[in-house]
Amino acid sequence: MSEDKQARNAGVQQHQKQSPASDLPDELTKKNQDYLYHLKKALAETKLSSEKQQKAIDETIAKMIAGQKQGQTARQLFGTVTEHVAAVIAGPRADPNAGQNKWLLMLDSSLMVFMVFNLMYGIMFFFTKSSKVQTGQAGILSELILAIVAGYGIMMMQTTLARGGKRKIPIWRMLIYGVLFFIVLTGTYTLVMMIPGPLNANLPAVVYIVIGAAALGIRIYLKSKFNIKNTVF
Repeated sequence: MSEDKQARNAGVQQHQKQSPASDLPDELTKKNQDYLYHLKKALAETKLSSEKQQKAIDETIAKMIAGQKQGQTARQLFGTVTEHVAAVIAGPRADPNAGQNKWLLMLDSSLMVFMVFNLMYGIMFFFTKSSKVQTGQAGILSELILAIVAGYGIMMMQTTLARGGKRKIPIWRMLIYGVLFFIVLTGTYTLVMMIPGPLNANLPAVVYIVIGAAALGIRIYLKSKFNIKNTVF
C-alpha cells in the first residue's frame, strides 16, 4: 500500500472518530439518534466550548431517554435542532416564579395599597379643601394596617396562582378565597375605624400626596433591587 493511500485511510479513520454520528446511545430510537447526530453537528459549528457542548448533549440525551418512556420524540421535547441550539446558546430560561420571596411580594403589595390610599385621600382633600372624612377612616395608622392586611391577602393569591402553574385553579376556589379576603378586609376596616383620633388623625392633603409618592418610589426601588415579579402592577 502506498504512503499516499495510507495517509488517506488514516484521514478517513480520524474523520470517522470525530464524526458527530459516532457514540450515539443505543437506547435512543432511530429518530432520536438522527436528531442527536444533527444536534452534535450544529453545536460543533457554534462558539460554545467543548465542555458546554458536551453538557448540552448529555442533558439532551437524558431528557430524550426519559421522554421516550412517555412516547415523546426529541422534536416534541426540544423543537427543531435549530431551535434547540438557540436555546442552548441562550442558556436556561429563568422561571418567573422561582426565587420569589413571599414576604417581598407582601411588602410590594402593601406598598401598592398604601400608595393608593394616600394618593386617593390626598387628591380628595386637596380639591375639597376640607376633611369631611371621619377621623379614623383616613387616618394614617388605619391606612397602614389596612395596607398590611390587604398586602398579605394579595400575596397569598399570588403564591396560590404561582403554585398552580399551568393547571387552571377552579373558579369556585378562587371565589371562596375572594369572599374570605373581603370579609377579613371589611372586619379590619371596621376595627381600625375605632382607633382614637390622636393616634389616627387625618393629615393635610399635601402630606398624603408626599407619602403616596414616597411609597411609589420605594416600591419601584425594591422591585428593581430584588427583581420582584408577578406583582399586581
